[in-house]
Amino acid sequence: MHAILVILKKDVRHLWWQIGVMLALLVAVGCLDARRAIVTPGIVEGLLNLLIPLVWACLIAQAVQAEALVGDREFWVTRPYRWPRLLVSKALFVVLVVHAPSFATDAAILAAHGFNPIEALPHLLEKQLLLAAGLTLPAMTLAVVVSNLMQFVVGIPVLLATLTLSSSFQPHFAFDRIRFSAALALLAPAAVSIVLLQYGWRRTGWARILAGATVLAAGLLIGLISFSQAFALQVAIHPAANVHRTMTLAAPDPRPVHGPFSRRVFTELPFTVSGLPAADWCWLNPLSMEIAASNGVRYEYRPPQADFDVGISAVEHGKVMYMLGLRRGAYDRIKDSRVTISGMAALRIYQRGQAIQLPLGATRDVPGAGRCSYTFVEGLYDAGWLTVSCESPSRDLMTAGINIHEESMLGLRPAVQTRGSNASPTPLVAWLSPLQRLVQTNEIRLPDNRTSSEMLAGTTVVILPQRPIGYATVAFKAADIDLREYSK
Repeated sequence: MHAILVILKKDVRHLWWQIGVMLALLVAVGCLDARRAIVTPGIVEGLLNLLIPLVWACLIAQAVQAEALVGDREFWVTRPYRWPRLLVSKALFVVLVVHAPSFATDAAILAAHGFNPIEALPHLLEKQLLLAAGLTLPAMTLAVVVSNLMQFVVGIPVLLATLTLSSSFQPHFAFDRIRFSAALALLAPAAVSIVLLQYGWRRTGWARILAGATVLAAGLLIGLISFSQAFALQVAIHPAANVHRTMTLAAPDPRPVHGPFSRRVFTELPFTVSGLPAADWCWLNPLSMEIAASNGVRYEYRPPQADFDVGISAVEHGKVMYMLGLRRGAYDRIKDSRVTISGMAALRIYQRGQAIQLPLGATRDVPGAGRCSYTFVEGLYDAGWLTVSCESPSRDLMTAGINIHEESMLGLRPAVQTRGSNASPTPLVAWLSPLQRLVQTNEIRLPDNRTSSEMLAGTTVVILPQRPIGYATVAFKAADIDLREYSK
C-alpha cells in the first residue's frame, strides 16, 4: 500500500498545475450549469463541455506515460514494486483526479437546482459508469499502447468517438440505445483486458491488434445493426404484456388535400390501430413496407434501403396516418393497377401517469417527470410563449417525457419540444450535466380584443407524465387498393 501511495503522490505532484487548471474549468462549468434553466447551454459552457474531457484524457495519458509500458526504457521494472501496485496507483489517480471532481460537481449542480444528491445517488453513479466506459477507460487503454504523448494526441479522435457513444446514450430512441449499449458493452471489457495485458506482460503488439480489432468491431456493430434488428432485441428485452394489436387500413379521406408536390406524389394511408390500452399513449415507427402492384411492379421500404419515403403522425385515438412519398415516375407505373400494401411497424407503448395541474408561475414535483414549472415569456413582436420546463437527475425523463392535456392547448399554437442535457448541436453540448431537461413551448394565439394578461389570468396547464410499459411490433396488410383514391 505504501508503494501505491508513493506513486500516486508522485503523479499528483508532477501534474499539480494541470490538475489545478482542470479543477478551475470544472468549477466554471458547474457554476454555469447551476444557473442555467434552459436546455441549450451558452457557447462558453458548450466549449467547456468539449474541453474538459480532453483535459481529463491528457492528464490520464501523462500519468500513465510517467511509467512507460512501450519501448526499451521501462525503468520502473527496476524499482521495488510489481505491476499490480503500479496499475492500482494509476487507477486511483483516475478516480481521484477525474471521477471524484466530476461526482462532486454533479452533486453541487443538483443541490443548486433543489435536488437531494443523496436521493439522486444511483443516477450520479450511473453517470460515472458512462464516463468510465466512454472516456477514462478508453483514454487509459490508448495511453498504454502508444510510445509517447504525440502518438496519444493522434489517437484523440478515437476517444471522441467513444465519448460520443457515452454522451449519446439517451434512452429516448430504442434504436440508438441498443446500438450504443452494445458498442459500450464491447469496448469496456476489451479496454480492461488491454490494460491488464500491457501492465502484466507488456505485449504491445498483441495489445495494439486487440485495440484496433475492438474499435473496428464496435464501428461495424453500430453501422450494421439495422433499426428492425435493434427494435426486435428491444421487444425481446421489454415486451408489452397483454397487448393484442392489429392495424387495418381505413377508408380514404374525401378531402382533396393530398396529391403531387414537386417531383413526388404523396399518398396518405389512414390506419386504425386496435388492441392498445385505451388510456395509454403509443409511439409508432415503420420498420418495413412493400407495395406490390398487380402488374408485377414492387417497391420496398426497408431502411436504409428505401424506394419511397414514409412519414407518420402520432397514434391518436387509435388512428395513425402513413404518408408515402413516391417519385412521379414510380407512382405512374402503379397508379392504374390494384396494389397490395404490407409491412411491419414498431410500437412503443406509454402509460399515462397522474395528471398534475400547474398554475402559471408555479413549480412542482411531478411524479415521472421531475420538477416542472409553468412560465410565460412575453414576445417582442408576438403575444408571447407559454413554457413548460421539467428537469430531473434521472434519465427516465428522456423516456417518459410529458404531455400537455388537450384542454390546456386551447388558444395555443403547436408545441416546440426540446429535450436532453445534450440536445443541442456541437459545440453547444452539455453532456457533463447531471440534469436531464425537457422544455415545451407554445405560442399564444390572442383574439383581437384581448391582451395576454387578460387571457392568462388564472391559467393552468395539466401535465400528463408518460412512462414506457413495453415494446411490440405489429404487421399490417391491405389488398386490392386503388392508390388514386388515397392520392387525390
